[in-house]
Amino acid sequence: MSELLIAGGTVVTGDHMGPGDVLVRDGRIAAVGPDLQANGVLDRDAFEHQGGRILDASGHWVMPGGIDTHTHLAHPIDRLGITTADDFFSGTVAGACGGVTTIVDFSLQRRGESLIEARDRRLGEIEPDAVIDYSFHTIVTDVRGDVLAEIPVLIEDGLPSFKVYMTYGDKIVHDGGLLGILEVTAAHGGLVYVHCENDCAVTHLIEKHLETGRTGPAFHKSSRPPVVEAEATHRAIMLAGVAKAPLCIAHVTSAGAARHVAEARERGEAVVAETCPQYLVLDDSVYDPDGGFEVAKFVCSPPMRSALHRDALWDALAAGSVQQVSSDHAPFHFRNQKTTGRDNFTRIPNGLPGIETRLPLVFTGGVTTGRLTPQQFVQVTATNPARIFGLHPRKGTLDVGADADVIVVDPDAEVEIDAAGLHSRVDYSPYQGMKVRGFPTWTLSRGEVIVDRGEVTAPRGRGRRAERGPITSEALP
Repeated sequence: MSELLIAGGTVVTGDHMGPGDVLVRDGRIAAVGPDLQANGVLDRDAFEHQGGRILDASGHWVMPGGIDTHTHLAHPIDRLGITTADDFFSGTVAGACGGVTTIVDFSLQRRGESLIEARDRRLGEIEPDAVIDYSFHTIVTDVRGDVLAEIPVLIEDGLPSFKVYMTYGDKIVHDGGLLGILEVTAAHGGLVYVHCENDCAVTHLIEKHLETGRTGPAFHKSSRPPVVEAEATHRAIMLAGVAKAPLCIAHVTSAGAARHVAEARERGEAVVAETCPQYLVLDDSVYDPDGGFEVAKFVCSPPMRSALHRDALWDALAAGSVQQVSSDHAPFHFRNQKTTGRDNFTRIPNGLPGIETRLPLVFTGGVTTGRLTPQQFVQVTATNPARIFGLHPRKGTLDVGADADVIVVDPDAEVEIDAAGLHSRVDYSPYQGMKVRGFPTWTLSRGEVIVDRGEVTAPRGRGRRAERGPITSEALP
């Protein structure tokens, strides 16, 4: 029996903050409370004599490990013939160093392929490499009768969420296909997770830009204005209402999209949403036309918005109308990958690295500024993602019996972000030079210390597939 005690810290969960110890036994939370020795729960002398390990968490906050439900590791962009810079080893090492203990990545169904074939291929790519626990959403691109019939099979297999793109070339699912997926998931305990942009408008604007010679990376922003996101968000919510299906909106970036989510929730509809750190700490000034091709580092979809939209997202997080922050970690090298689009911004692979910096950026921008309480920080980075995607109560909490996925953070320790010091294989950070708090001193996964003061101690392939149950509207935050 392996035991570990996190002693003398401040325990922070989604609904509590106060002094406490956390006792871990055989990979699970065994006890939580103030001074477990004084309360008779633990004899520290006997504990140490029997080989138990003690982490002195004085001056630290002890929180559930982060859950990042939007990552793109070893993710191919077939039209460009490239793959994201991080595989499931480097990406999960980077995540662990940033306090992430579970990821939910993606399995991509290619045209003509079954969802089961896509699942099996993805499991073979993840299992040998991941150092933290994992699952994935299934990206549905080819909606057929036999494909819809596979959805209940995947839900039963513990893969209850399905990503749908309302734009993006050969990945697009049109409204009829989306409605069919919504109906099947609603009937069987699944959840549709939607990338919302109006494809007709985006295609029209891109064509106009290219026809008039506006081909540089700075024009990515104007080809995907906030209105195309807001319209598609509203449409997805209306279709979910027709199907009486729960719905999750991916990477909300704009005030309009956030408002549609809030209004749907006020009507009692089962709609939840995420945003990402880039939309909370960056703004559209990164698309400076005088910035040259360096602007390509910030090309992602949807793009960053003005400060007005950024502030609206913080307000939505604080109000609970946006419930989680995921990284959308899509790491492409600037050299030899982003530069593919030097003469045409539509050929710049979309995405930013961020799995390692997600928690520190939200901690700094939210908790240290007073925009979020410590409890809200835990909610949006751990507890709510677990509840939304069927991982709770095994993940996202420090309740007795939960997996001992824990981060121990010195809230006063400041770090300057430098790509050279991060663990992703990508060759830049969009947050270069920012000073942040919230990097963990220790990261524990199922009771094992996998990051010890910045040193990774986890062996390749130690991660396990996370157990996920069906998703019901009633379980959503």
